[in-house]
Amino acid sequence: MLYVFFLIIPEKNHSYVVSSFTELKAYELLTRSPIQFVNYNKRQMSRIYPKGTRMDSSNYMPQMFWNVGCQMVALNFQTSDVPIQQNMALFEFNGQSGYLLKHDFMCRPEKHFDPFSVDRIDVVVASTLSITIISGQFLSERSVKSYVEVELFGLPGDPKRRYRTKVTPNANSINPIWNEDPFVFEKILMPELASLRIVALEEGGKFIGHRIIPVTAVCSGYHHVCLRSESNRPLTMPSLFVYVEMKDYVPDSWADLTMALSNPIKFFTAHDKKMKNADANNEKSILEKELSINGIPNILGSYCTPSNGPGGTLITPKDGTMKETAKLITEPQTASIEEIQQMKNFGKLLKKQEKELKELERKMTKRKEELIQKYTAFFTEVVSQLGRKEMSCPSRTPRRKSCRIVLDESSTKGNAAELTENADNKMMELKEKLEEELLHLGEEQYDAIWKKKDQHAIEKVAKMLQLARQKQASELKALKESWESNTKEMKKKLEVKRLDKIQAVAKNTDKSAQERLKREINNSHIQEVVKAVKQMNEKQSRHQQVLEAKQSTCLGKIKEKESQLQQEAFTEYENKMKTISAEVQDSVKNCMKVCYPLEADTAKREAHGAVGEGDQRPCGNLVTPETLIYATEVVKEEVIMDDESTDAQDSRL
Repeated sequence: MLYVFFLIIPEKNHSYVVSSFTELKAYELLTRSPIQFVNYNKRQMSRIYPKGTRMDSSNYMPQMFWNVGCQMVALNFQTSDVPIQQNMALFEFNGQSGYLLKHDFMCRPEKHFDPFSVDRIDVVVASTLSITIISGQFLSERSVKSYVEVELFGLPGDPKRRYRTKVTPNANSINPIWNEDPFVFEKILMPELASLRIVALEEGGKFIGHRIIPVTAVCSGYHHVCLRSESNRPLTMPSLFVYVEMKDYVPDSWADLTMALSNPIKFFTAHDKKMKNADANNEKSILEKELSINGIPNILGSYCTPSNGPGGTLITPKDGTMKETAKLITEPQTASIEEIQQMKNFGKLLKKQEKELKELERKMTKRKEELIQKYTAFFTEVVSQLGRKEMSCPSRTPRRKSCRIVLDESSTKGNAAELTENADNKMMELKEKLEEELLHLGEEQYDAIWKKKDQHAIEKVAKMLQLARQKQASELKALKESWESNTKEMKKKLEVKRLDKIQAVAKNTDKSAQERLKREINNSHIQEVVKAVKQMNEKQSRHQQVLEAKQSTCLGKIKEKESQLQQEAFTEYENKMKTISAEVQDSVKNCMKVCYPLEADTAKREAHGAVGEGDQRPCGNLVTPETLIYATEVVKEEVIMDDESTDAQDSRL
């Protein structure tokens, strides 16, 4: 309802309407929406009247409604209590016309005023009031002991302590003397809304006289304050002799500067004296250090040995280096690609992929060996058949060693040319098939290895991305935990600092100023904590942004690693495909060397002889006379071994 009330009133803009509020309703508006209530009173008038339950005609304090700009604050004038006395004292000014001008903050629409503020109000200079009760004159007709109370009315943020002097030791009403320490009201936020009340009382609390003076009317110096009765009428004789000091409020941190500006001669004299004492102390410490270095006894009489030569030079880094080092230390770091590759899970993947490649190469090598063995058997069979045809005889008799074949070297060479023509085509066909199958097998092997490495590159990048994201999540979590821990530690340190300040205030200051100082310490503590938390939040946000940028850069590099690994695998595949023909030729030559060692030796000799002459033997002539001689000898040995085995069987029979 309050929100709707303060929202509708500005739209209507009925400045001629006077709103009446009961004491309770006005107090509710004051406590819940003080700023809106102040703005409301800038636009139109409001009237406050006592609640209906005040059957004894008592009054409420009008000061709290004056603080929000209420124009008419009605009271029960039939009771002469403190609220009535305050009301009468305030309206003595302006010729007792009953009208006073409010402060600019309560009139100008562009100004914002919070009556519950405890900080400095903009454009308003806070004041400090100090009053010393020295003595009194003709306070009472009777000889009684008396004392004086001093109180301040103002904003809720102003000092609220009520000061009291000691009771006079003697029953002296003519000229009682107190002359105690001054009563100080520091940081009066808005002096225009504050009033000072001085009241003299007998020992039993009986009223003698009082005086309420607005703070703006108080002047510094010695004054005789004429007291007044409960109905605010001047008393003839009773008065108080006081010393009042009115000045602008200056925080304790600026006290030295204020003293320097107000009394520069005194300040600089004390400063020079302090500097001389500091220089004397420094010279004394330097002299003691030199004496201790030279082995001379110091002032206390203890001996010191001299140093063993000059000490080493202390190398201090430059400011730029220190800043860079601090920056490197404070900035969060993320895991690099090299660190991710050193992780245990990634190492397991590499071992698995290496095992798969070795298994693939082993299978391909086994297939190649089987193929070469197969064609080696084919070549051997062809040569064996060719030798048997050359060495065959008409018939074999049952006699022992009846079929002895004797070959003449000239006849063998003569028949070699004829047999070569028949077997040449078959050997050529076998060689071409071997080359073709070896080439196909090599292409299949390299293609399988290339595809396997391509697949491994994808697996590597996927694993690196997984590990990087896990690591980055843990880094962000660690950064957040570190920030929370630092925030808690900072709050604990500030709390300890606040408690130390409060303890120091309780030890070193009087009770009159403790409440104000505690409030200032608490307010400054809250502001300091808010500022520190804000700075730490900004630092945390900045570090998180830096860390996330580094992490995104790392992820981008990992994704680029996939194309790089695939390109390396493809380049290796192309290089191997270029050399596959030479590898096949070498494999075929090695196979031919195993089958025909005599041909290999002849080929070597002819190759050395053809370097100078430029002659080449046709590669199609695979079966040479030397090959036939070798094959005939092989078959001859086989036949002899068969005959010997046959004779052995006959002898056993």
